[in-house]
Amino acid sequence: MTRWYVGQPTKRGGVHPPRTTLNWAGEASSAMRRQQRRIDDKQILADYVQLKPGVLVVWERAPHRVVSVDERPDDLWGDNHEQRFADDLATWERWKRGAKPERATWRERPFAIQLVPVADPKADPIHLIAPGGHSWDVLPEHYSVCVACGELPPCRHQEAEREADRIAARNEALMDIPPGHCLGCGEYVTHRQDAHRFPGPNLWRPDLPENSAVFHARQECAGEVDRYRRQWEARGNNNPQPSLFADEETER
Repeated sequence: MTRWYVGQPTKRGGVHPPRTTLNWAGEASSAMRRQQRRIDDKQILADYVQLKPGVLVVWERAPHRVVSVDERPDDLWGDNHEQRFADDLATWERWKRGAKPERATWRERPFAIQLVPVADPKADPIHLIAPGGHSWDVLPEHYSVCVACGELPPCRHQEAEREADRIAARNEALMDIPPGHCLGCGEYVTHRQDAHRFPGPNLWRPDLPENSAVFHARQECAGEVDRYRRQWEARGNNNPQPSLFADEETER
């Protein structure tokens, strides 16, 4: 599933207290660079917000307000978190790097978080269980929403319109490709170039004759070849010709 990114400035949120310092791999080479690093540190640290009641976060593309944040009781972690802790402990036992993971201080231990939608503050709270390391998108008190659907931008309608425009542009460019040209890159396939031809109707250009679906065999066109092959095989085909001039090679 494609990650959705909020289309407005947000801060990073988490259940743990904010750090006071950052660890750098090496010391800066000059006094001014060390000063700039200190400024950068403060900007990075200021971008973090600890989750607590009243904080605005993004959940399911919509603004929600935090009602409560509570550490999950030790005996109610659940199988997934128990397994993750066991895996982290096993990794530490193997490499012995850093402090040994302890249940009481393990940063990924589960937390119970309750949210209510800002649009309906009297609604029943949403109960979530999240690992301590989960990163939340924190909204400012003044934020923008789509006037049509109320979602945070980019809303689903906006994304659908962008996808439709992208598909339309791709199809228009595809319809401009002349016969004998690669359906991937659009360039002519010469007699000296290895190529793939798919017999039968042209699935992408039904206006062209049969056996006209041809692609370069080079790496940069391989993705389009695979995409066409999946559609071609879905129609019951399974024997593409490996070369544009496969018929000529068979006669030799």
